[in-house]
Amino acid sequence: MVRKGIFLLVTVLIGVFVFVSTVNVYANDLDLILRVLLRKGIITEKEYQELKKELESKKVAGAGEPAKGQNVQKEDGVLPETISLSGSIYGEYRWVKNREITDAETDSTSDLYLRKIELGVEAKLIDWITASAVFNSEWIGDDVNQGDEKVAVDEATVTLQEEAFPFYLVAGKRTQPFGVFENHLITDPMTQDAYETKRVGITAGYTGPLGLDVSVTVYKGEEQMDHLFESGLFSDTVSRAGEATDDLGSYIVSVSVEPLDSVVLFGGYLSEPGRGTRNQTVNAGVSFLPPFIDGLRFDAEYMKAIDREKYSGTDRQYKEGVFSATIAYEFVLRQRNVIGGGLFSERRAHLINEPLEVALRYEHFDDDGMSEELGVWTVRDRYSAGARYSFYNDEERGFNAFVAGEYRRTEYRTQADMKDGNDEVYLRIGVDF
Repeated sequence: MVRKGIFLLVTVLIGVFVFVSTVNVYANDLDLILRVLLRKGIITEKEYQELKKELESKKVAGAGEPAKGQNVQKEDGVLPETISLSGSIYGEYRWVKNREITDAETDSTSDLYLRKIELGVEAKLIDWITASAVFNSEWIGDDVNQGDEKVAVDEATVTLQEEAFPFYLVAGKRTQPFGVFENHLITDPMTQDAYETKRVGITAGYTGPLGLDVSVTVYKGEEQMDHLFESGLFSDTVSRAGEATDDLGSYIVSVSVEPLDSVVLFGGYLSEPGRGTRNQTVNAGVSFLPPFIDGLRFDAEYMKAIDREKYSGTDRQYKEGVFSATIAYEFVLRQRNVIGGGLFSERRAHLINEPLEVALRYEHFDDDGMSEELGVWTVRDRYSAGARYSFYNDEERGFNAFVAGEYRRTEYRTQADMKDGNDEVYLRIGVDF
């Protein structure tokens, strides 16, 4: 009776061992265990033969293939399908006609540098859980922007989203969903220069018919206002008064919809604590593919302050606004699942899916009387023209190598003896993988 109990126990233990194993287990390993039990007298020769026969009649989990759920490297040496790596390296040349616009006698300047190195990793744990991170280093060798060659965490998020379920959650650092920043040129649009909000936050959203996406985001700090004052759209003699907030009190409400296959409409509202009063901004935009010309694309976006704190030394609010419009012609126009330029995945989709394009962009900065009343310079208008050509493009594998060029003209409002305009030329060579 005892021997039968031991025999049953051994059988159960082996079954449990096979079931829960998460490493490669082979039949000869189990046979070795049975031989040890036989030598110790725990099982008889007959019982040994019965167990061995039973094992040989069943496929052992891990014998020649990984157990279910086990993340191991494929035989060909690549990562599992649940993990993907991608990246980019961009080298850039810049020529600027006026080195310092506030100096009427300034000369030109040029530079050669690495604009950006990026490495992204994405892990899809299961269908509705995705973790991703993007590491980058910018302005390497650039004397103007003084890149320090340090690697930073540019994005790091966890996304909970099931395709058949309308609600989703995104937590982590990224460009938060205020503004789309669709970009067809080398330099960023003025809207992104002034209003990009890259901060750790949490977003809860809902998706519905016609591409509807409605979300609410909360984050800490005054990132949008900090970005505005670092944008280069007005003199750095204008500054903020008071102390920065230290509370989780900033939020964004964002919505986008695709009423037609060729039209995407979007808008948003952003509110930050501010210094004396909350800083509130709205945005609206459109991305349109005119049906009468294949390959033509029109993108426009408008940002407008509806409430602002009073800046240092001022007696009223200055409610600025920025308008950006681009018309581009895509010689090869493929369907994109995402638009925008704030996230690594959006920029990558644009470059790989649209390998040859030319573009014109017009932008205007409304300073709400700041230049005239405070006696400072501000940007008024900006005109850009450029082209990009991918001399190697493998859409299926996500490989892309390209060259691009851009000419940019900026005109200023001035109240002193200084340059009232500036010309810049950018050349870029880049690789995406």
